[in-house]
Amino acid sequence: MRKPLIPVSEAIARIAEAMRVMPNEEVSLSEASGRIIANDAIAALTNPPADQSAMDGYAARGEDVSDLPCVLRLAGESAAGHPWTAPLDPGTCVRISTGANIPEGADRILILENTLSDHNSEQIEVLEASGKDQFIRRKGQDFHAGDILVNQGTRLNGRQIGLLSAAGHHRLLVRRKPVVAILSTGSELVEPGTNPSAAQIISSNSIMIAEMVTSMGATAMPLPPIPDHKNALLDAINGITNADLLVLTGGASVGKHDLVAGMMKDHDGLDFWRIAMRPGKPMIFGHITIGSVPSEPTTTPMLGLPGNPVSSGVCTLIFVRAAIRAMLGLSPDPVTRKAVVTTDLPANDQREEYMRGMIRYDDASGLNHFTPLLSQDSGKMKDFALAEALMIRPAHADALSAGSMVDIICLNSADS
Repeated sequence: MRKPLIPVSEAIARIAEAMRVMPNEEVSLSEASGRIIANDAIAALTNPPADQSAMDGYAARGEDVSDLPCVLRLAGESAAGHPWTAPLDPGTCVRISTGANIPEGADRILILENTLSDHNSEQIEVLEASGKDQFIRRKGQDFHAGDILVNQGTRLNGRQIGLLSAAGHHRLLVRRKPVVAILSTGSELVEPGTNPSAAQIISSNSIMIAEMVTSMGATAMPLPPIPDHKNALLDAINGITNADLLVLTGGASVGKHDLVAGMMKDHDGLDFWRIAMRPGKPMIFGHITIGSVPSEPTTTPMLGLPGNPVSSGVCTLIFVRAAIRAMLGLSPDPVTRKAVVTTDLPANDQREEYMRGMIRYDDASGLNHFTPLLSQDSGKMKDFALAEALMIRPAHADALSAGSMVDIICLNSADS
């Protein structure tokens, strides 16, 4: 008797639990974009390092500009990188540029528009004074040395890297990218660039999954397609020596040529097989010994995805993503948002469904509206490529009326 189908949430949890968190490595700031920072990033410097002007103008003392108009003697200049170091004497001011240190004793920045001066004159006439602290950036206004600037587990972007550079960092500790080996099985498959015969198809799964796992923060290692011969599959697997995760597509069902399912059932490393989801039911998870050196076997987690490209793609978004995020020390659960479904939907069966569709933001309600594609055929790659979101229909869900709230996964989001 067949075992019951595994719920999606249980499959995600079991996959995540089986993954080992990647070790840390140091990278330069220029290599840090998209990487997962492994510890809290602490500011080594204070910014601004001193009280500085936010405008071009003159630095003056408040008591000298209390009665306007008035005339101040121009004592010198404070420029960015070349500060005026002497205390400000009564009745004087210094010309100051944006980002320049404010002299001791000054508490007003007089902007150029509110003053009159002759280019060769050693004095200025003040017509209007700014308020105290106006146009002044105080020391540490942005951050202080010792502040936590970026939390552990953050995927770094350019803005955060710029912040850490300003805070005194030039190298960062990040999680090593997991290496994901990707193989597609099927005697009908030929590599991209080949002119296929009527009995052949281009192997699109490997390149699709490679691009997807790269965007998820892993290093993709796609391999040539493998014909439907058990020895060919084993030889290919044994040639892999440095993968943290093995992803196979095709051969996960129950047909005569479905080698992956048969191979895994012959080993003790099969964790589960067949998921309560649509598309993607015939998915395998387990561990397999890889490597060609018998004295140094390596047991590697393996996901066997359906060969159907849409099913393979959805399983990558849900399960391969969960594995990669677990290896990076992140939550494996999908990031969902609420949306309003625009059509009526019938009751669902025992399988959680991931419906492809389009989203439209409604200004009036402030909500996304989700419209399922007319066809949910898992063989239609074009529809999958154009889809903007997946709507999650729980197993045994009741019929839905248009206007109901649903959960969606946005496919164009960096976290999807």
